[in-house]
Amino acid sequence: MGTSETSGGNPFTRFAFASARVQSSSSHAEVKVNVTTGPSGSSSAKRGRSEELKKKASPGCPTKLIKFEPKSEIGTNQCTDTSQSDRRLELLLKLYDARKSMETPIDKFGTQVCVAPGVTSAKVERFQLLVAALLSSQTQDPITYAAMQRLHQLGESNEGLTIEVVQSTSEEELSEALKPVGFYHRKAHQLKRVAAILRTQFHGDIPRSLDELLQLPGIGPKIGRVITLLAWGQVDGIVVDTHVHRLAQRLGWASTTTPEDTRKELEDWIPNEHWGNLSLAVVGFGQTVCTAKHPSCSKCPLAAKCPSAFKVGTPNNKKNKTLQKSKKIRISEVKKSDN
Repeated sequence: MGTSETSGGNPFTRFAFASARVQSSSSHAEVKVNVTTGPSGSSSAKRGRSEELKKKASPGCPTKLIKFEPKSEIGTNQCTDTSQSDRRLELLLKLYDARKSMETPIDKFGTQVCVAPGVTSAKVERFQLLVAALLSSQTQDPITYAAMQRLHQLGESNEGLTIEVVQSTSEEELSEALKPVGFYHRKAHQLKRVAAILRTQFHGDIPRSLDELLQLPGIGPKIGRVITLLAWGQVDGIVVDTHVHRLAQRLGWASTTTPEDTRKELEDWIPNEHWGNLSLAVVGFGQTVCTAKHPSCSKCPLAAKCPSAFKVGTPNNKKNKTLQKSKKIRISEVKKSDN
């Protein structure tokens, strides 16, 4: 799914949830497209149940906001336990529904909204999405967003950051504009190299192939999947960051130890049509509700069916651990006094 070369707005606002779209409606038009699904090896019973669950989701469910072109060789969607898959899918749809009324950092400052508001070239727009995705690694969304605004100001036109601007700007000046992005010196160097490669090898555009993207400096599998999704509307698998990995464990969606293994397990049971929207939904939920240290279980709409509710990292749980530790210390002191 390409973007229009003459579009004056940012077409990638369609990846934002309702609250974020309302906020930017003055400058961006919402685009609704049909969902393209890939081949699936699911059983007929699972497909029937999946359709039933999707009918229960509200019309505003974010799964209807993106068209993607999933790779046929990725995932089989085979799940030996259909009932377990249905329970997990039901929880995912409930999370989608909850996200519609939330405004989270990724909705306001995520990669998909880092494009210059005056950009008219689809090539430039794709390049800006690549840069924002590269900067987002090890960096909070608001910091990445602010850095992108500074980079846009380096150019003299409304197009914002372009390959030509990067090539004509010194690495030191780029570093200063990126600061305090994580590893900003290294990323400034990577941007110079990426711009040169795109100019000479890809005619000033970014590659559409994930394999080719992974050959660029600073682009790993997760960032590469973000780029193909946002720049080309193409899904090369589920994007799994620390938030998605953490929530997958807490919600019982995966029993893995690494984000990459989590991605594979999620792709094994989640229908292809949800792959493109899952990351934005889950990341935002993880940023505001199911946070790493103190999840708000008492306010979570999924708590009734969450296997980890009030068990992991909650204030009550922390208090219980402190009491248990104090009890062990007192017992130890008693034993010492007896001796």
